[in-house]
Amino acid sequence: MSVANEVDIMMGFFSSKSFAEIAPGLAAFLNNSKECLRLIISPYISESDQEALKEGLLQSSQLAEESIERLIPDADELTDHTLRCLAWLISNGRLSVKVALMKDALFHSKVWLFRDEDTHVALHGSANMTGKGLRGNREQLSLARSWMNDEADEACRELEAEFDLLWSGSDPDCAVIELSRAMQDRIVQDFKGEHQPTEDDFNRLWRRAHGLDDKPINIDDLLAQEDDRRFRIPEWLQYRTGEYAHQGKAIDAWFEAGRRGVLEMCTGSGKTLTALTAAQLLHEEVGPLLIVVSAPYNVLISQWCSEIELFGLRPENMTEAGGPAARSQSLAQARRRLKRGVSLCEAIVVSNDTLCTKEFQEQIQSFSGAKLLIADECHNLGAASFTSDPPEFFDYRLGLSATPVRQYDAEGTAQLFKFFGEPCFSFTLEQAIGVCLTPYEYHVTFVELNAEEMAEWREISEKISRLAWKLDSGEKDGYLDALLLKRRKILETAQAKLDALRQLISEFGPRNLRYTLIYATDKDPEQLGSVNNMLNSQGVFFHQLTAEETSAPKKSRAILDRFQAGDLQVLTAKRVLDEGVNVPQIMRAYILASTTVRRQWVQRRGRLLRTCKAIGKEFAVIHDLVALPPSEELSSNLDTDAKKIINGELDRVWEFARLSKNAANTGGSFEAVEHMRALVGG
Repeated sequence: MSVANEVDIMMGFFSSKSFAEIAPGLAAFLNNSKECLRLIISPYISESDQEALKEGLLQSSQLAEESIERLIPDADELTDHTLRCLAWLISNGRLSVKVALMKDALFHSKVWLFRDEDTHVALHGSANMTGKGLRGNREQLSLARSWMNDEADEACRELEAEFDLLWSGSDPDCAVIELSRAMQDRIVQDFKGEHQPTEDDFNRLWRRAHGLDDKPINIDDLLAQEDDRRFRIPEWLQYRTGEYAHQGKAIDAWFEAGRRGVLEMCTGSGKTLTALTAAQLLHEEVGPLLIVVSAPYNVLISQWCSEIELFGLRPENMTEAGGPAARSQSLAQARRRLKRGVSLCEAIVVSNDTLCTKEFQEQIQSFSGAKLLIADECHNLGAASFTSDPPEFFDYRLGLSATPVRQYDAEGTAQLFKFFGEPCFSFTLEQAIGVCLTPYEYHVTFVELNAEEMAEWREISEKISRLAWKLDSGEKDGYLDALLLKRRKILETAQAKLDALRQLISEFGPRNLRYTLIYATDKDPEQLGSVNNMLNSQGVFFHQLTAEETSAPKKSRAILDRFQAGDLQVLTAKRVLDEGVNVPQIMRAYILASTTVRRQWVQRRGRLLRTCKAIGKEFAVIHDLVALPPSEELSSNLDTDAKKIINGELDRVWEFARLSKNAANTGGSFEAVEHMRALVGG
């Protein structure tokens, strides 16, 4: 243990007193390795050990803040504070425990597995992980060392495969339950004295674990009820008929394109379910399969993991692995499961940043067999960090995006399509509205720039005009890019927008707000802060959801859960909800700021149009706050700078207006379009 990098243990009976017996090796392992010690035990443990485990599961702040050096600096102190160490190990993620239950039988394994890179050691025999088992009783243990001979190597690998099978919950004869659930459901029992539990004792706990009553049950029926964790398409998913029949057409198009290509499907049309269904059908065709899903944001990664679980797989979330070493361990375990046939399909979900790293690509390349890459919002991978050295080892490639063409980046788009394949299927927003997306009303509120803002716009425009030749030639210039952003910021942060928002909310009634989203600029944090302060002053229940919140997946999930449950009236955001995040409850949106990037318009609108029968959502309402030059300039002939402002906003207003259900109404969005066109003489 003192020199191992990974340690896994299967133990019929466990006691924290065993930590005192193995203290020298355990202390060295904890100090030398960053890996988690994994332990599968029977449900019978002492009352004092139960309390220590509970304390660790509650993640006491005192325990979490204590350093490992202070808590277990050496083996002697570990021996003296065994229970406290047990709780600390759980709370800090250094010990992961699962409870094993067999029906009409005892879980009686006694196996220790040690690994260090390619070196494997297995210790197995009669000794339990208790004080007496390790020190007092007369026991026998066999030691298998992988480097000694083929027989020893095979023994190590067979025991590792058995552990992986149990840990993944794939053994039909043995239920393996997370410790927290086992304690919550009272499956963990007190083991008093030397009396060993009987098969009947385990039978009762097995039934409790599976929610069964005391009636006799046929083992075949029980196994039929168990989720065999095969990769399968959920029965409720109708992808060839009804309002989502386009999904089946998309899948067929991808297969016909040689299992490579981009699906250009609007936000809300079910890209995720389409991709996973395609992956399952591919799995049926090619057999064992490694699926790697990449996404640009943590909140999307968590969402993908949830969707993958609907298909019977347990995804490996690389953002929760805890660094390169932990990622390497998770990938190694997945590789072993595939190689040994423990599982026939593995799903790895990863951020775009990690996907582009050399160490991750090298580890994925080492997997034998078929490999599929699914890239969500794949247009993000058109950047040089990916296209300069793409992972060509993926046999099958599926890109997903509502807007795969990268605006202003023809080269990046070409490289993207070269890797994934050309778009092979398209399902536009216009096709989806009224089918799988809800209709929407679009309301334009014009706000005016003040004199200072207009003067600054002109000043920056003059500087940009001197460098216009670079724009025409396509030459990159950081100073020019900064000027363009600074000028755009004037429109996005116009002071009148906050007053207009306050007026709109007051007219609607702050108490009437529900399932509402407010978009602020990402170019100046003060605007979002001002929006938050305004909502707070009006007594509105809200929470911001920005990159700060989504960097902590549990926190962002809790915020979204509160919003979806109706506990929060409003979410305020900048750009984090632009891509992929599924919040179908959103019924109303106020847009203070939009960029000139068409992709953002398409995604924002699609985000709002997802159907949600649970809350009776029949249509969505979009309020767009559009900046125009000061009124005194609108009454005269507009100069070039003023016309640029209007034309820059007009593209977006027309795009939103043309599909809105209130477009032709009196005072509707078409009137706003005509007003803007008249101003510029269009």
